[in-house]
Amino acid sequence: MSGATESDPRALQELVDDVSDLLQAPATLEDTGFALVAYGSHAADGVDQVRAASILRKTATAQVRGYFLNHGIASATQPVRIPADESQQIAARVCIPVRSGGRTHGYLWVVEPATGVAAEALAQVAPLADRAGALLARRAGVADERAALVGELLMGDASPAAGAWRRLMALGELVAGEALVVAVIRAADGTITRTVTSVPAASEPEVAARRVARRLPAGAVAGVSEACRVRFGEGTPAGSGPGSPSDSGSGRADGPGPEGPGAADQASAAALVAAARQAEAAAVTAGARPHLGPVLSWADLGFYRVLAQGPAAVEALIAGTPAARLREKADADLIRTALVWLDSGGNAARTAAMLSVHRQTLYYRLERIEQFAGVDLDEGEARLGLHIGLALGEVLAKYQG
Repeated sequence: MSGATESDPRALQELVDDVSDLLQAPATLEDTGFALVAYGSHAADGVDQVRAASILRKTATAQVRGYFLNHGIASATQPVRIPADESQQIAARVCIPVRSGGRTHGYLWVVEPATGVAAEALAQVAPLADRAGALLARRAGVADERAALVGELLMGDASPAAGAWRRLMALGELVAGEALVVAVIRAADGTITRTVTSVPAASEPEVAARRVARRLPAGAVAGVSEACRVRFGEGTPAGSGPGSPSDSGSGRADGPGPEGPGAADQASAAALVAAARQAEAAAVTAGARPHLGPVLSWADLGFYRVLAQGPAAVEALIAGTPAARLREKADADLIRTALVWLDSGGNAARTAAMLSVHRQTLYYRLERIEQFAGVDLDEGEARLGLHIGLALGEVLAKYQG
């Protein structure tokens, strides 16, 4: 989705340029999540490794964020001078809290030049910081409205969904005629965020996945649905009918619906709910199976798509398999050993290294796994059944947790 308005980014950029001019040092503006909002022109001597990485990656690393937060910037109401830390390649800098309405909405950062930053100059910057705070507060208000509208869009009730869709179109958040893609972002702290994005028809999920990846917070994972074509109030959703994405029971995002405005709205709302289930299944899988990537698309989900049908369907699929027998009898170490060994393609050396155990310990565990699961691990089909069952069980535990 786009930002609050076209003018806010330009206004914020101008404020950062004004701060840079006043302090005779390059400034950057970040929100409270340390996502880069705007930055001034930089001379070679005004950039340390942290500043360069922040600009290139558009966010700071968790280690750097922790260092800055330990200096009390989140609750500060006045500029905070932060000393250099050579071990992290952090130059000395000044943090100017950007506040509005008694809340901190971001931070202005200035790497201290050799001559330092005078208190008088910082006092001149204060009104600019207040203005930036007001703009970021307005942007946060729009973000809150947007989140509420996305919630209505994905709740499955045709009337609120149609209203939310029209409002998001009016805000410029969605584009008429473009497909919609739902993304679910699961942060490291357990926070779940859902977004709906308009994407060009020629490259739908790929564009959305790249957008999500660029803005993904450290430690977070995300799932992206397939394209969902809806036309609230304009008849049956585009793409409905034979050969189009089918109903939610199959995990697809669109579905045919009877003609008529009311039926079309309900079909569109149902299609978005199905897309949200796809994105949720992909996000949970990405969290449980990290090697698949922090951003996982429905198109790449493979047999994990069964998750979109709900936990009961997954449990029914696993029931009676070697994986179910192993989980009934084995402890956590044996189950993890089996999954790591299977994920490693049966490579004993790699598995032993990943588990930090001796090779003989691994062989002993594999024998026990064969006994408990009732399989011969030299047989390909038995290994396949065990692998799929254990992998699905791993994701299901995350899904239910």
